[in-house]
Amino acid sequence: MSTAKRRINSTGRKRIGRECIEISMLETGTDEPLKAKIKLKLQNQGFPGGARVAVEAYHRSSGMRFDCGTVDSPEVPDVLVLSEVDKSGSVLFRLKVVDNDDTPGKLLASAERLKPRSEDDSENRRSIFPILYRDLRHDVWKVEIEQGDRPVLIVNKRIPGFAHKLLESPMMQGLLLPAALRIVLKELVRVSETGESDDEPGWKEEWLEYCRAELGAEDDPREFPDNNAREDWIDEVVMRFCENLSLIEKIKNASEES
Repeated sequence: MSTAKRRINSTGRKRIGRECIEISMLETGTDEPLKAKIKLKLQNQGFPGGARVAVEAYHRSSGMRFDCGTVDSPEVPDVLVLSEVDKSGSVLFRLKVVDNDDTPGKLLASAERLKPRSEDDSENRRSIFPILYRDLRHDVWKVEIEQGDRPVLIVNKRIPGFAHKLLESPMMQGLLLPAALRIVLKELVRVSETGESDDEPGWKEEWLEYCRAELGAEDDPREFPDNNAREDWIDEVVMRFCENLSLIEKIKNASEES
């Protein structure tokens, strides 16, 4: 009989709801640093009006901190210029509220691992496999899977028209998408010794639901007895994905028209 784990907050620190901050990445040129825009909604959240507010942007070991005034008198920069943040991947954000009166410097509340709205998200849809356009220097594309975060497909913004070709070219889709999908599925079937986070189901559950609903793959490959069975599952899912998109037919038709 298993029991659910419970995390005890012994610090008294509050969590800030995700609805208290809106983050969006701005379009930038190839040689420009990444830029972001944020909106804060911290009033009426029970924080002291004079508490200091800060936003941190980071990617792996690189990061920057931006002071944003106080809860009652926010001074949020119009644009956050992330000149010291590695621009080759996805950026995460951290929001902090720090006491400025009773115990100056004490962290009162925070929101961790905040994600900006993805470039390919719409108002009513959140992409399961976001596509980001970043400066990858000499790499053409890569899949980024950070611990606890949904996979991201990153393509090099230095290549003119890459985004358009990826959306419109069957040959480009056929060469890139199945290979990217296979990378994600290999990570999905990898059995972790520690298991998923207790705080949220994690991206693997989202992807398994996609494989069930869209590709008819009912099994959970993490329950398979060996790696060979998991590899067979991956091959089947990739084949069904290509079949759903009719990639072979589209590539043949495009070749005949050219």
